[in-house]
Amino acid sequence: MNVPPRSLVAAWSIAAILTTPVAANPLEDGYAAYRAMDFGTAAETWRPLAEKGDPTAQYLLGNLYADGKGVARDDAAAFKWFRLAADQGNAAAQYNVAASYAAGVGVARNDVEAAGWFRRAADQGMPVAQLNLGLMHAAGNGVAKDNVEALKWFEVAFRGLPAGGPRMDVARAMTDVSANMTEDEIIEARRRARDWKPKPEAK
Repeated sequence: MNVPPRSLVAAWSIAAILTTPVAANPLEDGYAAYRAMDFGTAAETWRPLAEKGDPTAQYLLGNLYADGKGVARDDAAAFKWFRLAADQGNAAAQYNVAASYAAGVGVARNDVEAAGWFRRAADQGMPVAQLNLGLMHAAGNGVAKDNVEALKWFEVAFRGLPAGGPRMDVARAMTDVSANMTEDEIIEARRRARDWKPKPEAK
């Protein structure tokens, strides 16, 4: 199974930080500090919010621990903050929890937990989580081996990814899994993909 390495978790984290729109609220000062590469101030700004239960601040603080920016790198602390945010429905944090379980970073490796968290992020519409859930179904890691479900998730992920490397990875995965499927199975997978709709978790 091709689960993203921790570097992809960090890349996703940074992309999310730089593209997340912010309103005028206490999080904004942390974003400004992060963009200015003042990671210590970002950590100091987000920590009180995270401790009060703000899922966005928890996710962002987890990123700082995962990357060792503004704080000493601590994979267990990163996982703790990701998990707190993930429990509140933050899809990016759910993805990072899944990737942590899949790689055994900051927590004991557990494919069943990884699949469950990839599923929650995938259900909310995160393409890279959809890709990984498809890979887990194709391999039977953490979930029952199911080529129809695998192809469904690949099709959904393909629609949501921009052109380039990750989309090409999905295309290859679609070709590989389809080679072991009947025509009826492929039709069923595509029907499921067409019918799929994102289900954001209630805040």
